[in-house]
Amino acid sequence: MKHDLKTGSYPLVSALQDGLNKTLFGASASAVEGLRADYGDGYLADFERSLDLLKKAFPENAFPSWAVRGFQRLGSTILREEVAFKQTGQYSAGVEELQSLKDDFYSNPDVMEGYYLVGLYCTYFLWPHHYQLLRFYRDAFLAPPHDPQGLVMEWGPGHGLLSVEALGRWTNSPSLLIDLSPQSLDFSKAVLGASGAGARVETRLEDVLAAPDLPKASRIICGELLEHVPDPKALVGRIRDSLEPGGLAFLTGAINAPQPDHIFLFRSEEELLRLVEDGGLSVHAHLTVRHPSRAGDDNPPEVTAMVVGHGI
Repeated sequence: MKHDLKTGSYPLVSALQDGLNKTLFGASASAVEGLRADYGDGYLADFERSLDLLKKAFPENAFPSWAVRGFQRLGSTILREEVAFKQTGQYSAGVEELQSLKDDFYSNPDVMEGYYLVGLYCTYFLWPHHYQLLRFYRDAFLAPPHDPQGLVMEWGPGHGLLSVEALGRWTNSPSLLIDLSPQSLDFSKAVLGASGAGARVETRLEDVLAAPDLPKASRIICGELLEHVPDPKALVGRIRDSLEPGGLAFLTGAINAPQPDHIFLFRSEEELLRLVEDGGLSVHAHLTVRHPSRAGDDNPPEVTAMVVGHGI
């Protein structure tokens, strides 16, 4: 495989792989080979397109060093959180600390621009379970017959990759992104602009739980958000109230997965599914994944993804 990459077919993937091999996260570079074995060259072409989009969106950032440093710093941060979690059984931040996270994390350029957003973007192709989630998102939420008839909203877009995927499929749909982080909106707008979908995108800088006038939407994307809010039940209620009749939403929830800005601890897939169903939504499809290296762990970190709506 390394020979094939070196021939130039996937130069950006190869460069990123080489950069990671020089860090403590060489195992993530090796994961590329495992993912290729599982999904074929289509995975490499997929990863190459996404890295090319990242380069076009941020031409001022040297590649691959920017992405390598971001992924490495994110990984180191998560490892520290996991060590603490094993000792305490709790996340380091609680629901009462959301305001300090808004001030010190989500509005901090050193965090958001320095490593967090680019690091998370790369996880979708370097963490096998995140690539599984991306494929589930495409197949269960984006694929026909699920084409929307109206507005597509994403709440907490972060790096913007999920909206890139959605607007690439749904080429006539307008989009609204809502996030409380200015850096997140800037990052997402840059990536969507590089994808060619920027003209269809509007943004609002606000906390979606506090927003007074959310519009109705045909599709709502809410990835990697439930564990970041102090009241996930309220978030599910806002999704229910904001979906048009026949609308669908995609949402994910992290389980036993410590990160510095995870404040609500879910303990099981069942807890997440019950939260959604008790909130008045039906689960049309769901998938729970974990990193292969954690297969034998007690209470391993997992992510559950769901496609939900008002009824089946």
